[in-house]
Amino acid sequence: MAGGKETPRQKMIGMMYLVLTALLALNISKEVLNGFVKVERGLIQTQETLKEKSLQSFSEIESRMIVNQTKVAPFHEQAVQVKEASETLRAHMQELKARTMAYSQGAYDAAESNGMKPYLDLDDEGYPMCVALDAKDEEGEDLIKQKDEYTNVTRFLYGENIAEPKDGEWSARDLRNKLEAYRDMLKSISFSDANGNRIELPNGLQLSIDERFQFPNEIESDKEVTWEFANFHDNPLAAVMPIMSKLIIDVQDAEHDVLSFLLSGIDGKSFKVNKFVPLVVPESNYVLRGDSIRAKVMLAAFDNTNIPDMYLSEEPWDGDSTAIFDFNGTPTLPVDRGTGFGTFQASTRSLSLGEHQFKGLVRFRDTDGSYKDYQVLTDPITVAEPALVVSPSKMNVFYRGLPNPVEISVPGVPQDKIEVRIDGGHKLVRQSDGTYVVEANANTQVKEANITVTAELPDGSKKSLPAKNFRVKRIPDPVVNWLGNNSVKGTIKMSEVQAFAPLNAAMENFDFEFRARVKKFTLLIVRSGQVSELTSNSNQFTSDMKDALGRLRAGDNIYFTNILVTMPDGDRPVAPLTLKIIN
Repeated sequence: MAGGKETPRQKMIGMMYLVLTALLALNISKEVLNGFVKVERGLIQTQETLKEKSLQSFSEIESRMIVNQTKVAPFHEQAVQVKEASETLRAHMQELKARTMAYSQGAYDAAESNGMKPYLDLDDEGYPMCVALDAKDEEGEDLIKQKDEYTNVTRFLYGENIAEPKDGEWSARDLRNKLEAYRDMLKSISFSDANGNRIELPNGLQLSIDERFQFPNEIESDKEVTWEFANFHDNPLAAVMPIMSKLIIDVQDAEHDVLSFLLSGIDGKSFKVNKFVPLVVPESNYVLRGDSIRAKVMLAAFDNTNIPDMYLSEEPWDGDSTAIFDFNGTPTLPVDRGTGFGTFQASTRSLSLGEHQFKGLVRFRDTDGSYKDYQVLTDPITVAEPALVVSPSKMNVFYRGLPNPVEISVPGVPQDKIEVRIDGGHKLVRQSDGTYVVEANANTQVKEANITVTAELPDGSKKSLPAKNFRVKRIPDPVVNWLGNNSVKGTIKMSEVQAFAPLNAAMENFDFEFRARVKKFTLLIVRSGQVSELTSNSNQFTSDMKDALGRLRAGDNIYFTNILVTMPDGDRPVAPLTLKIIN
């Protein structure tokens, strides 16, 4: 009932209690008294069933304690306290029943001297039990002669003052106080498990405990009376005994629910694990020769208070899938208790280049103390020669005046674990995305650039890799064209001439993205033996140039000379352009 839901057994007991309460309002005949006796007998049998269930739960906790004290100890400590408190309260209530029987039959001296025999007996385990209402004496006669006696019962449990129940040991008020204290003790359970997590009873279970141990005032003959009055004032012994038995069942029910909650908490049943999966996680599947193979070995759903034994062979697996790994003679892997990772390391110096796998075993100790073995096999791990990979993003040279992007990496090594350098006075800048930009030295005498890398390996050691060489070159000249007409084509239409579009410079077959711009050019026109030479200080045609071009006809030639182009590394002259006008 950890979730607060009423069980069928509890519904049945509640119905019996309601019937019992209703019968108290009737004139009690012999048949009714016999009915109470049967109810009491059924409640005693229910007590035995609940007692057995609680013992099973507690025994299971004790068994877990033997296997794993670190994990179970906090739960076991609480279970012991709950069991002891429950047994103490039930023993008190059994003795209270026996004392009530003794007083009802006039055996005052025997009851007060704590000698309730034959009303109080011990069961097979030495636990105190009040005898049943239909118990027989040594002569075979009914031990309880007056099952309908209520005067002595009232005087003993409630007292003679109708307005207020009496206090003191063995009274109904004292019983209520003990039940309320027991309720509050259960609800206050709070402790830390082996991982430091705070454990408290869930709200549903606390609500269930509250509902069991409520003692509100009741209405009798249109008057509000106390719980003590309604249950123990002028009620016959045959009715009082089942009432007390029902209260004992409430205690047993609460005890069983709390012990079940503690037992489930040991295995964390809110996150129940029903399958264990062994894992081998290499730090890298690509290993440089001279480095070590490193891997993390763990068991999924790991319990850090129950460390498994882990084994992994340093010799590569031979590929035999039918062979069972024999861990005898293989040392166990060191395991981090905080994470559950076992650390594996093997040298690669004697291994051939290529893929290798490693076989092993994980041994887990179950809750019953037995061992479960799980065969493990690593993913393929590649052993390779040390190699520096430098991939130019555009070409295999660096150009002066341009940002030359390059990608630099070492297989199996994270980007933040490599140190990159460049010589020759060149500048190397790392970008936010992990790539690099090389700004070449403007000195035309410097013709090369060497990039070197030092890689930090997973074990903390550093390894320098062979340098990568690049050529440093001047940016190629652009090709001048007029509306796409260049020297290769050699012609231009009259309609294109009269459009007077700007003179253009294009980087043909060059992958870098930048724009060359004509800064200055001279226009030469030869017509009828006359030479016209006009200059523009931009890529645009001047008005004089446009007038001169407007007088040309098909078959005339146009010459562009002294062309100056602006480039990333400065202004430079480029080859002239000659075009012949066609229709």
